[in-house]
Order: sequence, then C-alpha cells, then structure tokens
Amino acid sequence: MKLKKIYIFVEGNDDERFFKSAIAPKLLEKYDDVEIIKYRQWRKEKVNLFLRSIQTLGFDYIFTADMDFEHSVNKKKQSIQKVYSNADLNQIEIVIIEIESWYMAGLSDNAARKMKMSAIKNTDLMTKEDFNDIFHRKYRSRIDFMHEILKVYDIETASIKNKSFRYFAGKYFAVES
Repeated sequence: MKLKKIYIFVEGNDDERFFKSAIAPKLLEKYDDVEIIKYRQWRKEKVNLFLRSIQTLGFDYIFTADMDFEHSVNKKKQSIQKVYSNADLNQIEIVIIEIESWYMAGLSDNAARKMKMSAIKNTDLMTKEDFNDIFHRKYRSRIDFMHEILKVYDIETASIKNKSFRYFAGKYFAVES
C-alpha cells in the first residue's frame, strides 16, 4: 500500500507551532504522515525543486502564506507563484490576515474566560499587533500564550470565528459552519 503523505509549507515558527498542534493531528486522520516545512528559511530554488519532487512522488502539499498587506487572495497567490513557480495555485492557502488570527479564532468563549480574557467573536481582521496587545496584558511570553491557546484549541470554534480558517478547514477536513 502506498504511503499517503502531505507536506505543509509554512512561513515561520509561529505557523509551524500552529500547524503542528492544531492542523497536523486532524490531517493524520486521512494521511499516514504530515511533514511541516518552514520554506522561508530555504532558497527559492530549493523550495521549487522540493515542490517538483513532491508532485513527482504523488504526495499532497499545502503551501501557506499570510495575507499581510496584499489586497486580494488571488493577487497574493499570484505573487507567491511568481517566486515559487512550482507551487500550484490550488495548493496555496492564504491566512487572512496573519496566523495570529487563526490562533485566536480557536479560543472558545469559555476558554477565553478561563484564561481571564474577553471573548472575541470574529478574528477576520486581527493582526499580529492586535494579538500582541492581548497577550501583553496576560502573559509574559508570546510563545507561552500561543501554547496555552493550542492546549484548548477548538477547530469548530475557529471555523465560526474566522472565514479564511473556515475555508481551509472545509477544504482539508470537511469542517462546516
């Protein structure tokens, strides 16, 4: 039987932490192996060669990027494909606006109260700076705050509180909201 494997390309440490804890376990329900690659640390030529080898071997992949300051998802995907020409537009997933919005989306109202925070109803427009303002009030370390969120992370809640996460979850593990 052929190994069913998926690679997730992420930008940095916060993304790696999130995908390893919140997404990989869910993907392991349908894949034998999930490997996370921090592509920003690699030369673009190496990323392109690796993408080609993944496609040749018949493995799946997800190529993620934050929306940042781009005005549309399509423009962001095209700008990524200009740099990483072997990335298929259909495999590029955009986190709107930044990964911090996906972290906060998975925090249920009850979990937020237990963490002595106000509940957030929608994280679609949350930026890194918004996230930092929240964690500075309650935690000494940003990473500790992220770990605490991931301990109680709820994918169903995240699908309700963030549109881009809902799209991602619906596409990769059939979560509906």
